[in-house]
Amino acid sequence: MSPSPYTRQFFPMLPSPPLLLGATVALLMISAMAAAATATKKDEAAQAIALPGCPDKCGNISIPYPFGTRDGCYFDPGFYISCNLSDTPPSAAVSGVIMKNGTGYYLANNNQAGEPPGVSNNDSHGYWILGLIDLDVAHGVARVDGPVSYDCGVNDTYHSIGVSTVSVSLSTAFALSSTRNALVGVGTNVEALLSGTISTDDIGGGGANYSAACAAMADTPPAARNGSCLGVGCCSAELSPGIDVFSVSMRRRSSSSGWKKTTPCTYAMVVDKAWYNFSAQDLYGHAFFERMMVTDGVPLVLDFAIRNESCPAEGRPPPLGCRSSNSVCVNASQGPGYLCRCSDGYEGNPYLPDGCQDIDECMLRDVHPDLRNTYPCFGICRNNIGGYDCQCELGTKGDAKNGTCKIVFPLIAMVATFGK
Repeated sequence: MSPSPYTRQFFPMLPSPPLLLGATVALLMISAMAAAATATKKDEAAQAIALPGCPDKCGNISIPYPFGTRDGCYFDPGFYISCNLSDTPPSAAVSGVIMKNGTGYYLANNNQAGEPPGVSNNDSHGYWILGLIDLDVAHGVARVDGPVSYDCGVNDTYHSIGVSTVSVSLSTAFALSSTRNALVGVGTNVEALLSGTISTDDIGGGGANYSAACAAMADTPPAARNGSCLGVGCCSAELSPGIDVFSVSMRRRSSSSGWKKTTPCTYAMVVDKAWYNFSAQDLYGHAFFERMMVTDGVPLVLDFAIRNESCPAEGRPPPLGCRSSNSVCVNASQGPGYLCRCSDGYEGNPYLPDGCQDIDECMLRDVHPDLRNTYPCFGICRNNIGGYDCQCELGTKGDAKNGTCKIVFPLIAMVATFGK
């Protein structure tokens, strides 16, 4: 009896072992190559911080998109970073933030109370853009070199002073961060004063007068203690949102003590709260002043955002700036506009296509024990795209992320198993 014509289709002829082995090896090689190509693409995407063909550094400072140092490399002109290649190493500065700086001197008794007369006897007076320290696209902040206003007694009657005014235009990407900065005064019997304006509209066109102050009192400097600014030798004051122009100065209070010769300087500054930690040594001599001159000032934090629109309503397409498919739009907290952030479980640059890459939370827990509270797991950790799973160990049941796994293996079975 002849075989059915369907027999060959229903029971296909298997390849010989050598052919099968060769096909298997070929498939494995193709899979490995595809995986390697995917990994390479992800690595390249994770490493890229600027647009293709654009510089990603100015000297030692990284310049991630949406910022850029030349035409075609930034999102809009508000994100332009000036890079001075004539400096060694090249130096970067932000646009739209201007500092007016004046220095001079006045004659007064060291124990005289009152506000310095201002910079009437000018040694210098000019406008400067603020130097860039670093950019953080993940949190939407930039740190720049902020000025320090000072009043230093050179001798019994001669005082050197410096007073600075900073203007932050809301028509640019930047706004002064009220949550990350504070007004700080350092000295014995001195008040730190901030005066300026707060923007009352979305483009910085109108403003209301604003002031803040704090007092640092210490007739005897040894009473001052290192650490937070609590009013003895150092004081601090919180800032209101929306400040677009501010000037910082100081006012001495009278003192009959003889400490003025050893504590000749007073300082006032708007500074990154996470950076400045008061040291009682800052009260003595001119060391703090000299240190600030060497470092071009103190860190000042600016928030940045794309200012020309807000986040779209839920369900609408994302805005033009958020180019990664694993990113979300967040309305700016300082001024108008929006910024982009990587979705939960991802990290990187949300302003670039494929810029937000999956986080391997399980690996991070192993490599950085301090992150185990951030990514809790009291069982078996397995990474997945955009997150991670945490399962209870075999024989237990519960919520492994909360540490509530309980033994469910029957006692009699455990005795039988472990008693052998």
